[in-house]
Amino acid sequence: MTRESVAIIGGGISGMAYAHVLKKNGFDPVIFERNPRVGGVWALTYAEVRLQNLDFQYHLSDVPWKGGQLPHPTRDQIRGYWDGAVADRELDVRLGHEVKSCVRDGDGWKVTVIHDGQEQQLPFHRLVVAIGQFSQRQHRPPFEGEAHFKGEVLVERQIEDMRGFDGKKVVVVGFGKSALDVANQASMNGGEVHHVFRTPRWVLPLRIAGLHYTWLVMNRFGTIMMPSWGQPTGVERFLHTRLAGGVRMFWKGLSRVVRTHFLTTAARSGAERDRLRKVLPDHDLLPDLRSAVALEPTGYFPRVARGEITPHHAELSHFDAHGVHLSDGTHIATDAVVLALGAEAPRFPFLPEEMRTVLEREDDGVQLYRHLVHPDFPDVAFAGFNHGFLHVPAAEVGAQWMACLWKGELQLPPAQEMHHSIDRILAWKREHITFEPSRSCGVNTRFQQHLDILLQDLQVSPYRKLPNPVAEVFGRYGAGDYACVVEEVLTRPSRSLTPVPIDA
Repeated sequence: MTRESVAIIGGGISGMAYAHVLKKNGFDPVIFERNPRVGGVWALTYAEVRLQNLDFQYHLSDVPWKGGQLPHPTRDQIRGYWDGAVADRELDVRLGHEVKSCVRDGDGWKVTVIHDGQEQQLPFHRLVVAIGQFSQRQHRPPFEGEAHFKGEVLVERQIEDMRGFDGKKVVVVGFGKSALDVANQASMNGGEVHHVFRTPRWVLPLRIAGLHYTWLVMNRFGTIMMPSWGQPTGVERFLHTRLAGGVRMFWKGLSRVVRTHFLTTAARSGAERDRLRKVLPDHDLLPDLRSAVALEPTGYFPRVARGEITPHHAELSHFDAHGVHLSDGTHIATDAVVLALGAEAPRFPFLPEEMRTVLEREDDGVQLYRHLVHPDFPDVAFAGFNHGFLHVPAAEVGAQWMACLWKGELQLPPAQEMHHSIDRILAWKREHITFEPSRSCGVNTRFQQHLDILLQDLQVSPYRKLPNPVAEVFGRYGAGDYACVVEEVLTRPSRSLTPVPIDA
């Protein structure tokens, strides 16, 4: 039997996870990556960035990290791991290959690729779009007077070395992970740092009462309290319907706990607490638990409290030759401005226009059934658009779900039913999650519910730590817990699969 060929567009984490799983399922995947190295956003980001997860939560499920623990690996350590994983699993990765277009060709696809200035057309049976949520163009709005500014204006991806800010006056705009990291690092390097943001957002503490944050949000004891568009069990559905008032009280209480934690651990005096309150939100924590939620950068809050980072709750209005003007009338003289405003919503310039029209019509990202596939073109998978706190297992399980679909083992519901599911989830997210350009294509802190539903679809147990019930409830989930999912699917007797209903 001829192995079906699959073109994977993008050599980020999701693309590599898909290639790994599809290869196990008998497909012939080829990764096309336009950059000179794999890693997606890790190939583009600044050197000082660290992983927000722990190392055991961020790897191919059957390719663990080597060389001991790296609690929050650096950019270079992550790059090294994925370079090694590609070699270890002998994945076909073609670097410096940009996909220009994909055109339907009978029952398959004709993919046009540019490499070293030469165009080449290659036939494939299937497509995986793995361009990622965060590798898109950085949001870079124009500002009045910017042409007259004598300093530098950068997006965070242009920062090659934070030491370039040594002794300089720096304005950082935004309140996501990158903005907090850049403001913190620039201050550590002796710069005069002003942090400008329209709205302060919740940040997850690294530790609360001595416990690493993953003990609170990466096990079932923590995730069962998470409201979601789909609850995988009757117990969870009962909790979030009949006892929803208690759930709301839990999250309001947790918001107060986190706020008090930062005020008491980062500030020592009334003046320091007053400064710190400028970066602590007044709204509830829950709506901010989205893709852009950041882990506390070590030292950021104490530096704000001590006045080493000056926060400005305002918008950047315009530039002059020597600095920036804010919406509250403040003028800041500065040498450099870093616009850390996140990535724009995903765009798919290589796909046919009729597909782009469907995929790009919403400001908050692409709408997909199960965050994996669109009802109108099920021969195309979308990898990494189910991004969450356990991202690599989500990509791997999503790849297995798509493999079962493409092999005819999983039967999709009628298109109308899938569109209804997509519309319901879109409405739920818009009501419960703060806007971001990737709001619709992320599962974020709902990772456990999402993974459980996909595994139920595959008729594989979602309870990966049983038969130890204590570990199942209280143990932190990691990538290794999903190491046998593919083998469990491939070695069981053939059966017909249908997605479980979650939209009633």
